[in-house]
Amino acid sequence: MDFLVAGLVLVTVLTGLNLVLTLALVRRWRARGSTPPADHDHDHGHDDGGDGREPELGIAPGDRMPDFTATTLDGTTVGADELAGRPTLVAFLSLDCSTCDESVPALAERARLVQNAGGRVLATVVGVDASDGELTSRLVGIADHIVPEFLDAPVGTAFGARLYPGFAHYGPDGVVTAAGLSPRELDETVPSSLPSLP
Repeated sequence: MDFLVAGLVLVTVLTGLNLVLTLALVRRWRARGSTPPADHDHDHGHDDGGDGREPELGIAPGDRMPDFTATTLDGTTVGADELAGRPTLVAFLSLDCSTCDESVPALAERARLVQNAGGRVLATVVGVDASDGELTSRLVGIADHIVPEFLDAPVGTAFGARLYPGFAHYGPDGVVTAAGLSPRELDETVPSSLPSLP
């Protein structure tokens, strides 16, 4: 009987250790994805009209908003249907990304412009404790919908976001009009209908 108890304790400890190591590896993998490659300088890897490269973010002008449904921080449900028919700014953020924290003031400015134009702002935050993270609390009052996500990031994956931070502006028709790795980068591909930051 003692051997059975000792065996169960050992299996429990090893399973817990395996879970901790797996989460650490996934967190490190996600954090690595939040840093753009060093060889970019101005265009951040956006398609420049002929070199065949995909944008680093994974979202480009002309892409359609995916059909998605998510639970927000306050327990309500948000999906593509709720955002249809109006401009939408989507922010993809991670707790393991220092640049994400630094982008909040510019995101707040951009969010205000989009909301003043009748649009909505959706922010996803990826992390083990995304619901209780400081970054998430800073977004309250900035984003209309905040979606905390675990490390598999189902909403970000549905949109095709590959890096953090990432930002995409969708027109009322649900088509991307501008995308980038910072809110200010949206101005580089801004259409006349999207307000520019001062």
